[in-house]
Amino acid sequence: MNSSLERKITELAWRDPLFAEMIETDPHRALLQIGVEVPGNVKLDIRRQRRDTLYYVIPPYSEEPKKADTVINQMDLWQSAELFVWIMPQRLKVQLLAMRQSYRRNNP
Repeated sequence: MNSSLERKITELAWRDPLFAEMIETDPHRALLQIGVEVPGNVKLDIRRQRRDTLYYVIPPYSEEPKKADTVINQMDLWQSAELFVWIMPQRLKVQLLAMRQSYRRNNP
């Protein structure tokens, strides 16, 4: 296997200005170019980190207001080495695993 999906995305964004722009403006198309199948119903928001910016992600509000104070782990944070961080609702974990599998399958 060449490298992880996250390493490939990062390295391409560092070295290829066209890919770097596309991964932010049309991430589905950019990922498809490297063999990653992303279901159409999965929304992607991929950003290149800036040295002068602090990023803060607000998790979704509980759909059950009575349980808003007790709902935990609405979002998962997955880190891949020191290069890439995925922040996602729990229900999308399976989709991320499928994306990683499609990358490995298409990049032996």
